[in-house]
Amino acid sequence: MSNGLSKEEQISNGLLTKRKGDSCEFDAHSHFRKLGWLIYPKTSGPIDFVMINEKTGKVRFMDVKYKSTRQGTEILRKRINRTITSPLKKYIKIEIVYVDDEGKIEEAYGKGLKEWNKEFEIGRNKNGRYNGEIFKK
Repeated sequence: MSNGLSKEEQISNGLLTKRKGDSCEFDAHSHFRKLGWLIYPKTSGPIDFVMINEKTGKVRFMDVKYKSTRQGTEILRKRINRTITSPLKKYIKIEIVYVDDEGKIEEAYGKGLKEWNKEFEIGRNKNGRYNGEIFKK
């Protein structure tokens, strides 16, 4: 194997990853259900679930990601940002929601990069390198 793991180790790691992903999706479902959203889990594809607001009828397409953090770098414990890679993102807005080990939910900024740059500033160290901090402008 190219990663140095046996087939059994790869299967075991894959099952743990799937279990963690399923747990994160469940946490996200319960979080949004408490906020008044109807939840429709996926059957297949890049969208993890569809939400419909009971009062407004607003529809949102969600992709759940485990909130992993950076280790062994200058920007310790800062979230690793993920992106949507599906070609479907050209046609519908798929939002990312992060779930950590305690089940806490963190929604990704959904207004786009241009708006994010107007609203926030990236912290930098004395050498001009990103230090993991984000400041509101």
